[in-house]
Amino acid sequence: MMLAVALTALLAAAPLTPESMEQQAAQHVLREFERVGRRAPVQDPALTEAARRLAREALSTRNPSGVPDLHSLTLAVSDSGATDPSPFHFVIRAWAHAHAIETFLARKDFNTSPASHFGVGVVTAGERAALFLLMVDRKAELQRFPRNFQRPGAAQVMCGEMVPPLTAADVYVTLPDGNVERVPLTRNAGSKFCAQLKFPKVGGYTVEVLGRSTKGPEVVALFLVDVGGPSQRNEEEPVTEPTTVEEARQSILRRINSLRHAYGLNELTPDPALDTVAQAYSDRMAREGFFGHVAPDGMDLRGRMAAMGPAYRSAGENLGTASGPLAAHFGIEHSPGHRKNLLSSQFTHAGIGVTFQPVDGRPQAIVTEVFSAPVQLSATADPVVETYKALDAIRKQYKLPALKRSQALEEIALDHVKRALQQDTPKAKLSDSNVHERVFRVVENARSAAVDIYVAEDPTAAPESKSLLDARNNQVGVGIIRGDSRTFGKDRYWVVVIYTTPR
Repeated sequence: MMLAVALTALLAAAPLTPESMEQQAAQHVLREFERVGRRAPVQDPALTEAARRLAREALSTRNPSGVPDLHSLTLAVSDSGATDPSPFHFVIRAWAHAHAIETFLARKDFNTSPASHFGVGVVTAGERAALFLLMVDRKAELQRFPRNFQRPGAAQVMCGEMVPPLTAADVYVTLPDGNVERVPLTRNAGSKFCAQLKFPKVGGYTVEVLGRSTKGPEVVALFLVDVGGPSQRNEEEPVTEPTTVEEARQSILRRINSLRHAYGLNELTPDPALDTVAQAYSDRMAREGFFGHVAPDGMDLRGRMAAMGPAYRSAGENLGTASGPLAAHFGIEHSPGHRKNLLSSQFTHAGIGVTFQPVDGRPQAIVTEVFSAPVQLSATADPVVETYKALDAIRKQYKLPALKRSQALEEIALDHVKRALQQDTPKAKLSDSNVHERVFRVVENARSAAVDIYVAEDPTAAPESKSLLDARNNQVGVGIIRGDSRTFGKDRYWVVVIYTTPR
């Protein structure tokens, strides 16, 4: 007992420096993961640098909580050289150094979420101290990429590798004028990828990498690049956050339509049916404790739309979470993949859902934005012709070459879709018809073949699939039949789209 008392007194007498506090905090993180039998995350130098910057800002801010907005968080993580989007974070501010570390060491609740890397930073000012923790579940490893270029016209290759189960990448860049461009990959070898990024103008750019898996797309990397000197981004004006769902809907839709107006696009009309879809999903994410475009039971936006009833020919979804609805929408606006939905000319209606809830004593808003266009196919329109137009429009939107219509592929597609409806099975491989095998038997110059098959109330609701957006594909054939299905309902269009790449 005497030894224990003496040891405690000795530890208490040791001076607390930011370095020693960071070391204690890092060891606590590792111990807490090991205590519950989970693999401990790796301490990451870039996240540590970002955490120190955020701790320094927490001490200087007038915000009572010291919690940064998403803009500040993204800047700090990006400027440190990291690329992790929306990391888990929390801050402790105290009027005594010992209180900051003692409060952190008492926490046992941060080891429940997946985490592969972390950083912890401590900053002191006189007797005051701030401790900031960042944790991420890294889904992609990117090679070091510059965050600043002195002159416009710069170009730089970005390479990376997806962490399983992600196996494919899409790269987007938001230009200083707000336009979003999809960057073609210069290397696409399974989980490894490269893309050449170009920065033609002075200003701030946002680079985003989306990963794909069986559960759908997921933002895996996000960082900011400045061209023409130091940061080109203006400081965000403080905003008053809405406190009710209706106020939040109006404020967010007003910002969306203001952005669309700036680019000469039609304003989106509020749609009560889409509001219902969006609100139900925000509520579900809050209730079940997940955040993503695909729910734990596998249901995606298409399934949610079908379950709720509204019939639309195209649909898109944005998700955001922050301390308030407008802060969440700020993150959406500065994400190239999500911004593409905001500026899509094909959408005419919008629905917004907002759920407010406290998390660890702090406010949180979960925002779901659903965009769509009603079914507009007239009774006299040719569904095949209209579907080809829809495919051409999507290719044009991504600045991809037009696809050539192939009669041979059309014949295979139409025969296969008839069999699929008869068997009530929308698959490319049936017991009596394998699309890929049939294509290679009939189309002599085909090097590869890809198939999309879907069931919809409007055949022009073509999915933006990897096959459709593959620049190597140059031929297409569409087969459509309308009929009743025990699984998918009555009077639905069954659609088969075949793409081929020439030798």
